[in-house]
Amino acid sequence: MIFGRYCRSARPTSKALQILVPGITYTHSYFDFPGFEGRYSYTRFMNDRGYDTLAIDRLGMGRSTRPPGGVLVNAFSNADALRQVVGAVRSNGLEGRSYDRIVLTGHSYGTFVSDLTAATYHDVDGVIGTGWFQQPTALGVAGIVAILWPAAIDARFFGTIADPTYVTTRPGTRGFFYRRADTDPAVIAADEATKDTASLSETTYLLPEAAGLTTRIGVPTLRVIGQYDNVICNPLPCTRNGLARLAPALFPAGAEVHVQPGAGHDVALELNNVDGFRAELAWLESRFPTG
Repeated sequence: MIFGRYCRSARPTSKALQILVPGITYTHSYFDFPGFEGRYSYTRFMNDRGYDTLAIDRLGMGRSTRPPGGVLVNAFSNADALRQVVGAVRSNGLEGRSYDRIVLTGHSYGTFVSDLTAATYHDVDGVIGTGWFQQPTALGVAGIVAILWPAAIDARFFGTIADPTYVTTRPGTRGFFYRRADTDPAVIAADEATKDTASLSETTYLLPEAAGLTTRIGVPTLRVIGQYDNVICNPLPCTRNGLARLAPALFPAGAEVHVQPGAGHDVALELNNVDGFRAELAWLESRFPTG
């Protein structure tokens, strides 16, 4: 079972539905971060502008099914589960609303899963990827691996998760996902208090799945990346011109790139998050205009 939180605009529109796909150790709440008077809610930002959203917990995390063997939770099983969500929405709609166009909006590993879903099943109309370009740098992967440990020994999950193949971030390490100069410390503390899990299989995805994957997506994509993203832009900061030069070969179906100035990996939870939100809105409105 895949859990999803459906939020919609006040009135039905012909705009595309966004299915929101979080990264490792995050749930649907990444896109609608609790508290802070909605300051960090991508969902609210889009709903207020006429876009309905369905934010999911990926397989093995949050309120979705957590298979007893984390080895079963990998990029392919996640893509298959996401395919089923897309199919169900296309067939049945959501609470009386139907959608002709569906865009997957992923964050970090959720972007990778969205790319894999689009490239494998060709059942969506576009992909927005945040905190992800094609794949992390070697230093980015090393940084993530260094902050993970078994969820079974973490105080947040003690007594609820015993399977050693599920991991989470070590206490006090959530700051890795942020640029502290662009982040409210209270957000990092709230992130620590609400962190979730990943599987060991999700941390060993890079090859062969990632080889040539983006060339097969087959639909237009937007990438929103923080200038100082520790996962993607490590050791050197990202620039729009630098990434844009790489995009045509990596994304033959078309890609636009937006670098969020001064931001780290969790672009939606940083102080200048609206910069990225506006870039995503502009891309949606240009690629999927309403009649």
